[in-house]
Amino acid sequence: MELLLISSQQLLQHLEECKKRFEQLNEKPEKTEEYFYDDVKPNFELVMNKANEWKPLAVKWVSEYKPKYIHLTQIDSAMENIEQVVLQSFYKDVNKQRFHNLHHSVEYILNGMIEQMDRMDASK
Repeated sequence: MELLLISSQQLLQHLEECKKRFEQLNEKPEKTEEYFYDDVKPNFELVMNKANEWKPLAVKWVSEYKPKYIHLTQIDSAMENIEQVVLQSFYKDVNKQRFHNLHHSVEYILNGMIEQMDRMDASK
């Protein structure tokens, strides 16, 4: 469970960086191969590697502990939304409301998991 907690906190940090990047974009970046390979791809791979480490831990935790407000379908949704948040954080032509909704949904799931794990640790 400790690995899941750390992994969830790291994902939250990466998502916060994505949010800051998105909010700091003042104009559309030119969609060049250089921009993609120098900026987008390395960041995307970093976050998705973390997310791919997080998912099996999260699935196992949800299956074993059956937390009250977190379900397996939310884990799958979080994975899809993480991917979208990372990619969309590099491009200004994305709807701002949509970006923030995706970010918020992942943040909600991760924070919910962290809170429940903290409560479980406190009750031991």
